[in-house]
Amino acid sequence: MRQINPLFLTGTLGMLFTSMFHILMAAMTSEETAAAAFWMLYPVFAVVLIAGTLVMMKRKQAVKE
Repeated sequence: MRQINPLFLTGTLGMLFTSMFHILMAAMTSEETAAAAFWMLYPVFAVVLIAGTLVMMKRKQAVKE
């Protein structure tokens, strides 16, 4: 099995854990408080996930040629 890009793994796990903690915090406090606490983490992990995906796509394309 080919190795998964660390950026892709970090982005995926970051989005997963941020979502889980957001849901837990929203259940314990108000939704506004939870949204204020996590508003910056979603775009950061989304960018990391996209960067990892692009690197993996470039690597796959280089292997085909």
